[in-house]
Amino acid sequence: RDTDCVDNELLHPDRIQQYMQHYAPYADKGIESPQQLLNAFYKKHENAAYAGFKSMPNRHPNYLKFITRSDIRFITLVRRDVASTVASFLIAMETGSWRRFGGEQSGKWRFDVKTHGKPALGNLQYVMQSYAMLNRVPDAIKLDYETLCDPPFNNAELNQFFGREIKIDDPKPPTSGAQYVENWDEFGAYLSSAIKTSGQKNEI
Repeated sequence: RDTDCVDNELLHPDRIQQYMQHYAPYADKGIESPQQLLNAFYKKHENAAYAGFKSMPNRHPNYLKFITRSDIRFITLVRRDVASTVASFLIAMETGSWRRFGGEQSGKWRFDVKTHGKPALGNLQYVMQSYAMLNRVPDAIKLDYETLCDPPFNNAELNQFFGREIKIDDPKPPTSGAQYVENWDEFGAYLSSAIKTSGQKNEI
């Protein structure tokens, strides 16, 4: 008996009830919380060499408790290009699709302050807060998309953890928003101004 875990994200709010139902047989008293779902997930796969899932910081009601679990090794993945990250969020909101394949992209999008200003700032805040939360994960293997998608990529920590060399088979560079945002300079300046005004540091 199996179920598809879309994008390997176990705690996605749109599908968590489905996953709770699927993993309920592996919990002692059913599943009523994300924490119980995680425990049931690991119980089901306790004989596997590795068992893991993708998650986002805001998926966890008690984030500090989650990131200090001694039975989980965390691998954090961020993107240094914050502006392209926010642009990707905005495109996804308009198109309903998060699918990105890297490299050259077709189609153009134009940033309009009146239409996109507020959601851009909301997504910027979300990204910056997420990065800050990921930075607090103790003893994490820290990766970023730009380095991960570079053909020479080789991370000793990652290799040691999995006991073999870990690389993307056919890496493509992350798509820069400069390729598809028509007024990229205006968009970047808008976000940079917001970061300066908030006093946040654009650091990974």
